[in-house]
Amino acid sequence: MVLTAALWALLCAAVPASSQVPPPAPQPPGGNQPFAFAPTPFDAPSSTSSAPAAPAAAAVASTAPVAVLAQDFGQPLSISGGPWVFSEALFTSGGKIISDYAWRDKLRGLKDQLYSSADLSADLAALRGLKVFDRITPSVYAIANSPVPTKFASVAVSTTEVRVVFEVAIKPVVKPKPILVTPPVAVSGLILTPTAYRGLGHYNTPGLGLDFNAAYYIGRLYGKNSYPYAPMHTNYLDRIGLWLLSADGKMQIQSETEWRPAMAVGTQGILMFHDAPQPTVNTPTVQTTINQQTMQVLGDAYVVASKENHGVRYSAGIMEGTIGDLAENLTEFLTPQDMQFYKNAPAGTMSQTRTVPFMSMFYLVKPDYPIGFEVMKFSGASGSPTLINMKIGRALKLNFDLGLLTFQGGYDLLGLIQFRFNEFPNR
Repeated sequence: MVLTAALWALLCAAVPASSQVPPPAPQPPGGNQPFAFAPTPFDAPSSTSSAPAAPAAAAVASTAPVAVLAQDFGQPLSISGGPWVFSEALFTSGGKIISDYAWRDKLRGLKDQLYSSADLSADLAALRGLKVFDRITPSVYAIANSPVPTKFASVAVSTTEVRVVFEVAIKPVVKPKPILVTPPVAVSGLILTPTAYRGLGHYNTPGLGLDFNAAYYIGRLYGKNSYPYAPMHTNYLDRIGLWLLSADGKMQIQSETEWRPAMAVGTQGILMFHDAPQPTVNTPTVQTTINQQTMQVLGDAYVVASKENHGVRYSAGIMEGTIGDLAENLTEFLTPQDMQFYKNAPAGTMSQTRTVPFMSMFYLVKPDYPIGFEVMKFSGASGSPTLINMKIGRALKLNFDLGLLTFQGGYDLLGLIQFRFNEFPNR
């Protein structure tokens, strides 16, 4: 009893006087009845004890499955009946409504007009004619609260308008594989010589043009000479390793007509260098070494005229500049030392010139498949060298083109790789 009185004193101190409740009634002695407090202001009235049941019921009801609206089309009707009064047409696939104006335009049904089973059969035939469906299943539904117009009340079999639903299975669309189109080759030049054309699609339009060209002379396939003191008069499979990286800028000043050739003036800058010599057992790797002894910068200015005749493009022109130093870098038989020792030429004889006339002709078998040749004559150079480059590697099923260098007393057949990139105009 002392502990109970202490707890009651603490409760009275915490609760205001207005909200204090009477102490619990004392229990009869010797009883085993459960102890219970009297009602307090914090207890909810007994009349509201069942009120939370309604929200709980609503919560349970909200989790119940809800019918999908797309499937609630109306009262099903037989598709062999009719006529009906048409209201609308829907297309469904996989339980979802889909739509396409091209499909809807094939249907005969019109709003608030008669629609028969014959119309439905005609619509099915029209939809199958589109060849986009694997399967079409039609259904007719009566729409509640949508009465038919009075003028059709005695004709229509249904008192309400109908909804026609086509359940379709669309054929999978197979995307065609992309077709790789090889871009056409540049017609602004062949191998080392330019033409009066520029770019790809603008080749006959006056204006500026810019190309980048890369050529690599791999080596000598076969060579023959008649130098009296040469140690060997036949040579084959000798490496040259000569790089020619050039930029070609031009201006076409005259377009081509039926009788008039196209004309252009331009300039070329060429970086020429030899790569490392043929590797040996002691030096098995190949490296490119560029220094003042192996690198030269060549340049020239040119004028060229070009004319097309029956698909063959002919060009002729002349170059002035250090391009004339090219020949002696393609074979050792045109160097001053070899001509002195093997040909008994005067000391200091050099196969160089500043005037190089040229001509070329080529034909495009396909837009990316040119065949042709070019001729460069190094006029006035010792040994009278002539370089003929032939763009025929693809025709011969080779991965390189051919060059023929002729000079007094011999010739060399060369293998080369070349690529011309048109920078401007780029299409």
